[in-house]
Amino acid sequence: MTRIWALFVFSLLAQVSNLRQEATRLYSERKFADAARVVEQMLVEQPGDREARLLLGLCWQQANDLDKAELVLAELVTREREWAKARYALARLMYMRGRFDASITEARAAGLLGEPKARVENLIGRVNDERGRLDEALANFRAAIAADRTFAAPLAGEASVLYKLGRYAEAKSSAQAALRIDPNDDEARRVSEQIRRAPAEVAPAAAPVISFTDAANNITFKLDHNPLPEKILASTMAGGLAVFDYDNDGKLDIFFTNGADLLTLVKDHPRHSNRLYKNHGEWTFEDMTKEARLEGEGFSMGAAAGDFDNDGWVDLFVAGAGRNALYRNNHGVFEKIEGAVADEKWSVAAAWIDYDKDGLLDLFVVNYLDWVPDIDQYCGDRKRDLRVYCHPREFKPVSNKLYRNLGGGKFADVSLRAGVAAHKGKGMSASVADYDGDGWPDIFVTNDTMANVLFRNQRNGTFVESALAAGAAYNDMGKPISAMGADFRDYDNDGAPDLVFTALTGETFPLLRNRGGVFQDVTYPSRAGLHAARRSGWGVTLADLNNDGWKDLVTANAHVTDNIEQVTGDRYKEPNLVMTNQQGRFTRAIELGPAAPHRGLAVADLDGDGLQDIVTTVLGAKPELWRNTTEKAGNWISVAVDRQGARVRVGNQWQETWSARGYASSVHGPAHFGVGEASTVDVEVRWPDGSVTALKDQKVNRVLRVVKPAAR
Repeated sequence: MTRIWALFVFSLLAQVSNLRQEATRLYSERKFADAARVVEQMLVEQPGDREARLLLGLCWQQANDLDKAELVLAELVTREREWAKARYALARLMYMRGRFDASITEARAAGLLGEPKARVENLIGRVNDERGRLDEALANFRAAIAADRTFAAPLAGEASVLYKLGRYAEAKSSAQAALRIDPNDDEARRVSEQIRRAPAEVAPAAAPVISFTDAANNITFKLDHNPLPEKILASTMAGGLAVFDYDNDGKLDIFFTNGADLLTLVKDHPRHSNRLYKNHGEWTFEDMTKEARLEGEGFSMGAAAGDFDNDGWVDLFVAGAGRNALYRNNHGVFEKIEGAVADEKWSVAAAWIDYDKDGLLDLFVVNYLDWVPDIDQYCGDRKRDLRVYCHPREFKPVSNKLYRNLGGGKFADVSLRAGVAAHKGKGMSASVADYDGDGWPDIFVTNDTMANVLFRNQRNGTFVESALAAGAAYNDMGKPISAMGADFRDYDNDGAPDLVFTALTGETFPLLRNRGGVFQDVTYPSRAGLHAARRSGWGVTLADLNNDGWKDLVTANAHVTDNIEQVTGDRYKEPNLVMTNQQGRFTRAIELGPAAPHRGLAVADLDGDGLQDIVTTVLGAKPELWRNTTEKAGNWISVAVDRQGARVRVGNQWQETWSARGYASSVHGPAHFGVGEASTVDVEVRWPDGSVTALKDQKVNRVLRVVKPAAR
């Protein structure tokens, strides 16, 4: 597509007389903004030159100044509505901006005016591919191929769609056909490489059908994200939660973050209070927020549970816009430790990690944007009176923070010394795992519309950023996406932690398989891509829901923008999604619950029956609690360890016991393993200091508590 578009631009340059050579030189040197300014000089001399005006729009488009490009092209189309080239150029720009309905309308209009059918169908195929409408995209690409068999781009598009559908032999044939026409077609080469690396198809064994019912409960909390007509961005980002046993009674309790006044970022009304619910069993919960002193301050976003002082009581960190808070759990009553962690303009999430292996949990805080509430910042279309939440590109990136636990409730900001501060981003969530198998925990951070970050632990108190080298920075197209929540666990039982993260419609939920410290994108070969292509997601968790020994995939779904239907035609409210893992393939998917603006997600056994249940938060509404009612589920064992960061093995399954989960959320509890029909299992716990506790022939269907032996 890029090479063909360049030829189109150069053909326009050839038609412009004044300053032509200078514009051609600058464009060929990829100095697109400079080329645009030269074309503007042409238009001073020849204001009626429509070819030059079209070229100006294309130069700004290549310079990635899409606002200027749209201004020029939209004005040109208004003047020249019967000019096919202008309508097609605007259609392509609408595609780039995600305005898919408008793109198709303009492309069809261009076709009626004489734009070649192959180009029109190829562009519409790209739109439908981005939307996840793979069958429609395939039809478009094939119509383009039939119209012009010398055009490589639709053959490459056909190959890409066939690959996503798992039709590898056909995809390979189409990619080869595209490369015969254009040996330099990047898309066809990429698809050929993906097919070469795709795992062989294996017929999976049948797995118990996963099912849930709405858990009748007495939780009355409503997530007050305080939406305003001015579309202040923090409003749509709320909803992290934490599941942990705050009072040591053996039952997992639930903590919900909550909003505040969006202009002051102050909780000025009781409805803004964060909430802690004690689990009494039988799906009965009691609001213990006041007794536990967890009402909170500021516009709270995320929660991270971990015992940072090793006293056996799980502590809590709450991240927020303008206000962060670290709480020590004193036998069920929480005390805020003033000054332990700095406030930030906007912290979204956090993860506990013992990065230096000194036995004390350190804290990694995920920061989003250089942002302050501003009702005067307008994003959207004033002509249509259509205001939307501002895109992350409107704000500068910021650094995340790493705090070293010094003991005694004291923490030191080591972000600069550890190598974290040097890498600015637009962080959404963090997950922790030893991805390279060296025994030291690493940190993965999702970035919104920027390259993700993978901090590799150097075992000397520092990290090196390794996402690009490891294959975790971008999606399989080599592009940054709207990465949201993430989970860092082994989905294919090969002993290495894999990565999955959510994103927006058309970006899929990328699944990256760990191949010895280097990640391979298996989003479509695993079948996860087919289920997620037309969805937008926030929370995400890999968890064995039917106890067959394979971690299934759960996502909490919705779009960012509450009026997205008026902008792109995508859905705002969506049901959640549960995908069944059958020996490394997500072969079955069910929608869970009604369409709603879901955000945070936690998966844990809330009723103690050995089946993992689901909690999701919903903007402006009560949370959803789903009871796992899977019939014919397998046996299970949950391993509770007294040190976060231990690596637990049951059979060929591994889990690391870090608590960060999904989007801005946390689960601190036993590591759950489904074991199928096994009645006894061998359990191994590798402690952070390298020592191992091995337990043979353990009975199943129970919680096994393992305490690290005292050092001799």
